[in-house]
Amino acid sequence: MPDSQKTPGKWPYRAGTPSRNKRVVKVTEEPPRGVLRHEETAVQPWITPLQARIVLFAAVISMALAALWWAYHSPYLTVQNVSVVGATSVPADDVQRAANLDGHSTFGLDLAGAEARIEAMPKVRAATVEKLGWDTVRVTIEERVPWGSWQINGVNVPIDIDGHVLDGVAAPEGSPVIQEIDPKHAIAAGDRLDPGAIVLADRLLRESDTAFGRQVQAFLYRQSAGLTVILAAQDVNGKPLWVTFGDSRDYDYKVAALFVLMQQAKEQDLALNIVDLRFGDRLSFN
Repeated sequence: MPDSQKTPGKWPYRAGTPSRNKRVVKVTEEPPRGVLRHEETAVQPWITPLQARIVLFAAVISMALAALWWAYHSPYLTVQNVSVVGATSVPADDVQRAANLDGHSTFGLDLAGAEARIEAMPKVRAATVEKLGWDTVRVTIEERVPWGSWQINGVNVPIDIDGHVLDGVAAPEGSPVIQEIDPKHAIAAGDRLDPGAIVLADRLLRESDTAFGRQVQAFLYRQSAGLTVILAAQDVNGKPLWVTFGDSRDYDYKVAALFVLMQQAKEQDLALNIVDLRFGDRLSFN
């Protein structure tokens, strides 16, 4: 068997003599391509700088809103004390409930709304609500008090200066009385009568003696004519003077016109019994 066909490496055989015309050339191995290609990629961050800034900004805003919410509702910045001044017949607790300010934030308190709610109470004429410090509100009220009485069907009911019919109080002894003639209605507590007639009556009580030299004897009221005042006579033998004012409009003009008329009647020795001042310069008298 030729040497070239012998199995190399096993005894008693031996490898064939290498031929000089065979050369082994070491070739640099090429990098894999295609599916075998593998390249290391750069590590990418899981959040971008822009996203990080957005998250940080949102966190700051959230913390600020949370702090504002806490401050808005904290006991240091909410109304903890509502004091009531001027309440005698009206329970202070009722005034506090009507104000409805307890526990509210001191920022943006609706003081005008609280005043309106308190003034809607039947026995409250006026109210002032003011904030003191961070957690205190003071409510000052003016209660409705009897000015006099409104007589209807022989019954006197107490009224205040604004014409509100009062309940649970009595008019002071000797206070004025307005007698309604031929009434067409009934009145009850909480009703409001003609406020202009009452203001007019109150002013005449205070000014008639100075303006006319006569005191007021009585007030009469008719729905069709308004207020009529009966002025006392100037002397023992004189007669009272009935003057219909109607309402309080043009009060100064009516007073001046009546004064001039009384002076002229005195100079001409005329007796005045009834005067109607409701129609401006068209005075009616006899």
